[in-house]
Amino acid sequence: MLSLLSRAKRLSVAEVAAELGISASTVRRDFVEMERAQLARRTHGGIVAIDVAYSLATTPRSGDEEAAQRERVAELAASFVSPGQILGFNGGRTTTSTARRILSRPDLDSHDGTPGLTAVCAALNIATEAVLRPSVRTVVLGGVAEPYSFELTGPLATATMRDLWLDTMFIGTVGLDIAAGLTCNSDAEASVTRMMIAHSRRTVGLATADKLDHRALSAICPLAALTDLVITGPVREDLRAHLAENSVRLHEV
Repeated sequence: MLSLLSRAKRLSVAEVAAELGISASTVRRDFVEMERAQLARRTHGGIVAIDVAYSLATTPRSGDEEAAQRERVAELAASFVSPGQILGFNGGRTTTSTARRILSRPDLDSHDGTPGLTAVCAALNIATEAVLRPSVRTVVLGGVAEPYSFELTGPLATATMRDLWLDTMFIGTVGLDIAAGLTCNSDAEASVTRMMIAHSRRTVGLATADKLDHRALSAICPLAALTDLVITGPVREDLRAHLAENSVRLHEV
């Protein structure tokens, strides 16, 4: 199977079963073991090589409403940035889309040797894109990389962030709830993001409609900790009132 995968880069259960003359259930069990051994990443109906899995995870999905919502959020959030600023990004698809929009802005090009922008990245995939831009100074937090979000976590990440200061922090979230605030699936990721928020002048929450009223495991921050929230609507009146009460600027897209 590994030999087949090295050539094809992605395999389905059916084609491996036919090629090797074994049952589909045997193939599925082997696929599970290959993922456990970090040799491949499972997908619906098959597996892909690790390098392909990374490409799939870092490339924005297109053609669906969720992707369109992410791009609307990203387009507006990118307009908040001025040349020369120091920006922070945690992980996630919406944050990645926002970073991609910002990094591609032509007005950020620098001609005097100074950075047109500084990007402090808590996610490896965003750092990989930022470092390809000659006018962007890329700062990557240390730490342990999470395999699905690509976020860097742990004492090394927080220790690095203690000595850094941001103009604007862009915060992606798994859930957004009036009582719970912004939440994610990992307490380790939440801890690093909180440190970045504490060291930023402006904190911009990024959310699509599917995040509303969802609570994930770990609290990132209360909504009152934000200066801005960019969100796809419609926004309920109770959420609108809560944001206004806490002086959080609401941007609907």
